[in-house]
Formats: sequence, C-alpha cells, structure tokens
Amino acid sequence: MSFNLHRNIAESFKSGRVRVRMPVYGRSVFMALELNTCRLPVNLASWIAENAADFKPPVGNKYLYDGEDFFVMVIGGPNARNDFHMTNSEEYFFQLKGDMVVIIRDDDGLKHVPIREGETFFIPSGVPHAPQRPPGTVGVVVERRRPPGETEHQQFYCPNCHELVHDQEFDCEDIVDHFASAMEAFWADEALSTCGSCGTRVGKPAPIKRIEFEPEVRIIREGEE
Repeated sequence: MSFNLHRNIAESFKSGRVRVRMPVYGRSVFMALELNTCRLPVNLASWIAENAADFKPPVGNKYLYDGEDFFVMVIGGPNARNDFHMTNSEEYFFQLKGDMVVIIRDDDGLKHVPIREGETFFIPSGVPHAPQRPPGTVGVVVERRRPPGETEHQQFYCPNCHELVHDQEFDCEDIVDHFASAMEAFWADEALSTCGSCGTRVGKPAPIKRIEFEPEVRIIREGEE
C-alpha cells in the first residue's frame, strides 16, 4: 500500500511522533508515525520562525541538521562580517528569502556575486568567500563535515591596500560557535588586526543595512550612506 505522506501530514510533531491522515478503505483515519532510524520531517517555515531570535550578527547561523557526514545551517540577516572563509570542501547555498551577495576572491580579483531569492550557488573548495546578508533575508548552507585534522581558514584582508592581514587556520569542531568567537577575538586584538603593510586597522564592521544591486553592487552598513 502506498500513501503520499508529505501531502497528508496532519499535525505538528511531538515526542518523535506525528499523526498522519491515511486513506483506508475509502475513508481517512489517523495513525501515529514513529521513526526509529530517521528524524521526522521538519516544517522549515515554522522552524525559522521559532528560531528567529538566534539569527543575529556577526554571522546569524544555526544548525538545522548537524550530522556525521554533512551539516545544514539556516542563516538569517543581517550579518556583520569582514572575513573570508576558505575550506578544502565544497559549499552549497540556497537563498530562501530576499537577495544577498557573496564576495569571492577569484583568480583575477574580488567578485561580488548576487544570489537572488530562489537561486542556488555552489562554491568549490579552496575559494575564499564572504557572504553578505541584509536584514530580512534567510538562506540555507550545506557543508561537508570536516574530519579531525582537516583545517579551514578564516582570513581578514586590509580594506585599504587589500593585503592579507591575518589568516587563522583551525580545526573547527563547531562552526556556529567558533566563527563568531574567532571574529570577536580578532577585532579586539589591535596588533593582530592591524595591517603590516599600510598600518590600517581592520575593525569590527556594523551590520548590513541594505544592498544595492544596480548599477553595481554596493553594500551599505548601519551608520553609512
């Protein structure tokens, strides 16, 4: 017997069970569905609404799924980042709500890549990238779980001369906790956050206020115009 469970889910999930409406002999009955090997489906819109308070700068990320082979994060704007992330694995972006920009350090310089609502973006391994998320936006990012000993990078570049100021290489066990704390530590360390080439300080950025996409991408932070 085959039933469309996605269409017939009837009530919210409680204690690992869900009541499902199933047609039996021409009538609908409710049966309790309990999964022992898998997690029950998640209503993404409801999950985002329930966890909205956790989407706060500087990163605004929270695990939707934290598995052994990969993890899925929901990330809400605004963020307040001036770092570039680089890993030895790939990253998949899906923009659920609103438009954002990912700045990548391409072979011939910086590129501002708009990701519109409903679009996806794939970042290969070894590409430094800096997501820029304005208020009200929501995206999903899927990454491979890095095994112990496989490091990744959080890089900061000078806004004046564009030279590399600091490259933190680390073995990241928890990207949600580590990223925000590592940023705060960098911004608070005057010696670490000062460019060795021109002396410019890489300070803590304000949250993004809005992004203009035409005639060219322009990222406006709170307090700027």
